[in-house]
Amino acid sequence: MRFAFLLALAAAAFSQSTASSGAVSGTVLDLIGEPVADAPIQAVNTATKAVFNAKSTGKGAYSLAALPAGTYSIVVNAPGFNPYAEPNVTVAAGKTTRFDIHLVDFQFNTLGDGRDIRAALLVEHPTPKGPAPRTADGKPDLSGMWHPLRVTDPGKPELLPWAAALLKQRTEENTKDSPMSQCLPRGAALMGGLYPFKIVQLPGEIVLLFEDWVPDHREIFMDGRPHPKDLYTWMGHATGKWESSAQPGRGVVRGQEADTLVVDRVGFNDASWLDNSGRAHTSQLHIVERYHRTDFGHLEVQMDFDDPGAFARPWSLKGVFDNAGDPREVEIQEFICNENNRDTGHMVGK
Repeated sequence: MRFAFLLALAAAAFSQSTASSGAVSGTVLDLIGEPVADAPIQAVNTATKAVFNAKSTGKGAYSLAALPAGTYSIVVNAPGFNPYAEPNVTVAAGKTTRFDIHLVDFQFNTLGDGRDIRAALLVEHPTPKGPAPRTADGKPDLSGMWHPLRVTDPGKPELLPWAAALLKQRTEENTKDSPMSQCLPRGAALMGGLYPFKIVQLPGEIVLLFEDWVPDHREIFMDGRPHPKDLYTWMGHATGKWESSAQPGRGVVRGQEADTLVVDRVGFNDASWLDNSGRAHTSQLHIVERYHRTDFGHLEVQMDFDDPGAFARPWSLKGVFDNAGDPREVEIQEFICNENNRDTGHMVGK
């Protein structure tokens, strides 16, 4: 009798849980209506911040079941597509909400410009083996050819209402007014763009050379100079210094004395988009980057963003650059955006 009673309680609890939850299902499609397979779908409960995950099938179908009733943000970050986010999807108890997801290709997905090119750049690459090299003065040597940033933790940016509304508008317009479609610089959070880039480390500065987009370089001044006053630039002014990666209270072991490059960036204009999704920022934007070469093949980075004009609180993004090979064998090429630019006429929005 006691066992039967426990079973009855369990059944009642399951029934009550099922009755108070719902589901979301639909199909993930590209712009021309073709299904997108293996797309990672994430539903975040607005009230509790609980996260639920699913993946689309070969036919693009997906289902998120046993979701507590409430409002959810649906997020999709599929390689080859622009980031997708819908912040207000309602789930009712005992019901299944039909919600189809329409992704926008990062590129046009035409011959030679397909989404597979972008997707291949976002996966982990085979890299040379060995310890992280050091310069003659004992500092970590970051020089070399590097693949574009592979994001490992996008962070949780919380936009202020005006910035959230602008992001929603840009998303609904298929990001047609992106500065990149007009050959203007990429956002400050985009490192390397689509193609490998080169780091040249000199005693007084570190130079980043980019094949993709404009400007085609960045300078990090290592000579202790201050930031100039009244700057208003697309990529900001950067100064750097070496710090230890040791955690407070744990001491510093040999090799950790000054193994992390800390870069301070200020002086941004408010014309660029922070990233491909269309997040805005203001001229108050302050970015601190931390670069740590863990071994010969990998360069870790953490980017801390602070912009009280656009975000409710500071947030961080983490990622890894994979070594792209011997600079004597791998070179960056020209990328002249304005030459034969035909993108603008295709950016029709919605």
